[in-house]
Amino acid sequence: MQNGVVYELTVFGGAGAAGVLIAFLYDMIRLKRRIVRTRKIMVHIEDIFFWLIAAIVLFLASYAISSGETRAYFYAGAFLGALLYIGLLSKPVLWLLTQVIKIIIWPVRKIMELLNPVIRRISLRTRKIAGRFRNRLALEGYRMKVDFIRLRNTFTKK
Repeated sequence: MQNGVVYELTVFGGAGAAGVLIAFLYDMIRLKRRIVRTRKIMVHIEDIFFWLIAAIVLFLASYAISSGETRAYFYAGAFLGALLYIGLLSKPVLWLLTQVIKIIIWPVRKIMELLNPVIRRISLRTRKIAGRFRNRLALEGYRMKVDFIRLRNTFTKK
């Protein structure tokens, strides 16, 4: 009887770990949404992608821990693991990861600020050159059209 209880507690704990992993994955999506502005359609696509990954994680955890047997306590363990992570660790983990990303991005942002005038000048010059090129192409197209009309008129006049 002792082995059965230990086995069920092991499965419960493993399912709790899977729940923590799933909640952490959702925190990664939340962190991405904090950093990058996301449109509504992408939020829906990300949520669908998350639920597919969550289902795969639960399936693999069930397969690895209990040879594919899923009982009510397995889902309860996963749910409690996710709740514990969200309640205790979610805010500190998100804060810490946000700070790490800010520290990593800071030098890149400073370099971009220094290069911004150069990039702006290059962009302005390429727009001017592209505008001239576009105008010349339009003028040549108009000239070809006029030449074609003149050629057509020479052959169609009686």
